[in-house]
Amino acid sequence: MALGRLNITPFHCIVFAIWQLGLLFGGQQIFPIFFNYEPKWTCEGYVDDDLNKDGICSKSEKCELFTLCTENITFEQTPFHSIVEEFDLLCGPNAYYATIVSSFQFAGVLVGTVVYGHVGDHFGRKPVSIFGLTVGILFACASGLSPSWLVYALLRFVVGSSVGCVLVVVYTYVVELILPEQRIFLRAFFNWGFGRVIFTFICYLLPNWRWASAATALVALPAIPLIAFIPESPIWYESKKRYKEMREAQQKIARIGGKRMTVQLPTKDATIEKRQSITSNPQKIYSMKDLATNRRLAGKTAVLSFLWFTASLSSYASDLNSGNLGGDFYENQFLMGALIGISKMLIFLLDTYVPRFSRRLLHQISQALVILTFAAIMVILIWFASPNDRNCAAQQSSNINVLVVAINILGVVLIEYTWDACYLCGAEGFPTELRAIGVGTCSL
Repeated sequence: MALGRLNITPFHCIVFAIWQLGLLFGGQQIFPIFFNYEPKWTCEGYVDDDLNKDGICSKSEKCELFTLCTENITFEQTPFHSIVEEFDLLCGPNAYYATIVSSFQFAGVLVGTVVYGHVGDHFGRKPVSIFGLTVGILFACASGLSPSWLVYALLRFVVGSSVGCVLVVVYTYVVELILPEQRIFLRAFFNWGFGRVIFTFICYLLPNWRWASAATALVALPAIPLIAFIPESPIWYESKKRYKEMREAQQKIARIGGKRMTVQLPTKDATIEKRQSITSNPQKIYSMKDLATNRRLAGKTAVLSFLWFTASLSSYASDLNSGNLGGDFYENQFLMGALIGISKMLIFLLDTYVPRFSRRLLHQISQALVILTFAAIMVILIWFASPNDRNCAAQQSSNINVLVVAINILGVVLIEYTWDACYLCGAEGFPTELRAIGVGTCSL
């Protein structure tokens, strides 16, 4: 049986749980879909009563009508009470502030991936993971008390930096604690899709940005004691030539796993280390410039960075626009998360039963299909919703929305496959001393 060859122990189950909890906190990446949700409204007397239901008219057109129709506006029951609603950021000059909040959070992610990547490679995966998660959860809870959009933006910057810690340091920590044959299993069964479903469910139960800001962060709290319970990465200890502590960590891993020290334990991949031509120096403080130590490593960094950029551009453009899709707001989010989670299992089956399956094929085929799905959406929207269509294509909007939502969900699922390829290549392609820095640099 395929699972029997993975050598999974109770220790590995704890590590899997840590990663899934980390992904729950990583769900803060899509929280702008919720805290920037724009309440739907109608203008009495306008020729098209479904203006805000078809999702086709431009933002500027809607705001122009909103300004002219101030006294005749009726707000519909909103599925989520956002900062847009509370701080009056729907239209006018204030409308740009909502996007600024999102930009602050993503700027925090950018800073966090670089800073935490360097710190994690120098001070260790375990303490930096605990610190990053603790700071992120505290500031996420505090953001729910924000008196203004500006305070909220500043606090979300810090939250974003902790998301960067999860994406880089916690991921590196987890990958170094599991066996190589378990990496695909981890990506397939403990994945972002299931995290997204849980994140959306919390927002459904607590449909207010203040409560949801805290609740969506607190759900990841168990990850901190779990990380505190398990040892530091033996691979990191080995890279620092701290062999006594490495042995102690290996013994604790075996003890938690219910095995003797004869159990297979993760160690540095000597082949990869040799191929990268990196001479380990435990006293050296490594930085991004060390990624250019030799032509091979520099070339790999450049290629992975570009692949990461295309995956990010495709992913966040689709995710952050999902709140504007037609149909029920929560149904769309639940459907995306569930399909992503279930479809990930296909990767495990391919990796197990298809000998020619590789990281390269996973990325190239998935990215090509992503391009086709986005191109299809573009053609559909241009063909059926031209700028001259002043009544917002009310007669056709229902069919268009169903088709666009279906293709968009397919694209989101395929994008996740490209992410899997990027993260697997990042974990396997960089030497231990530069692994967190390398993944963090690619995340830029």
